[in-house]
This record gives sequence, C-alpha cells and structure tokens, in this order.
Amino acid sequence: MGEVLRYFFLHNLWANLRLMEACQGLSDAQLDYSVPGTVGSLRQVLLHVVAAEGRYVTGLRGSPPEPVVDERMPWPGFGRLREAAMATGEALVALASEELAGRHVERPLGGRTVRVPATTVLVQAYQHGADHRSQAQTILTQLGLEPPALDVWAYARALGQFLEA
Repeated sequence: MGEVLRYFFLHNLWANLRLMEACQGLSDAQLDYSVPGTVGSLRQVLLHVVAAEGRYVTGLRGSPPEPVVDERMPWPGFGRLREAAMATGEALVALASEELAGRHVERPLGGRTVRVPATTVLVQAYQHGADHRSQAQTILTQLGLEPPALDVWAYARALGQFLEA
C-alpha cells in the first residue's frame, strides 16, 4: 500500500512543478487574474498550494520543510516557489512511504485543536493540491490559455508508462 500512496505524491510533485512551469512566463496581469470560485489570483493559488503543503508536512513530521513560503508574505518568485515545492513534495513522498497507521496529528480547526489520524492529513494534502491545481487550470482557461494536462494519465505518459498492448 505504501508504494501506491507514494505514487500519489510523486504525481502531486510532478503536477505542481508542471503547473509552475506553465505559469512562469505569464505576465503580472495574467498571474494576478482571478475568477469566482477560486482561492484568489493565479499567483495566490500557486503560493497557497505550496504553503499549505508546507503546513501539512510540518504537522506530520514536526518540522517545516526549507525553504518555507507563506501566503502572508510577498510573492517569493518562481525560483523560490519551485524550491519550496520540491522540498514539500519530496517530504510528502517520504511521509507517504512511512507507516502512519495508528499515528495521530493535532490540527487547528475552528478555534480549537483536534486530533486526527496522520493518514487523513496525508490524503488531505493530496486532495487539497488536486483541487487547487484544478482552480489554476480554470483561471488559465479563462485567460484564453491552454492549461497543462496534470491528471494521472498525463503523468503516466510523461513517465513512459503507456506501452503497446
């Protein structure tokens, strides 16, 4: 089972980096564009995905990945964002390989602290990234741009996993 979960997070890292690569050459106006139903502008979505992953990693292992990015700080630029995405992505891959069954994590929720299974936090990290990458794809589409394919089929093709039958 650990290998399957690890594959999820290898895909997650690949998709985050692919999305950043697709957005890197955009203008400031395009990066600051937002549409209703998203967490904010394209720039804010990218930063939110990586910053949230850092918080998930911190909660799961007790220490933040370096470098840390935070939505409350100024835009770090694509170089630093990519470094942070690599750090959080690799940490999530490593955590997915660990035996988390039976472990619990304390998380803030609505002004209180709750204990949840570590596996719940890990799966939430994956779902959260997929949700917000989809929002970024919607923003790109609304800008009249072709968003990158970020689904698992595209990942498998990129890895050369599609073989003739």
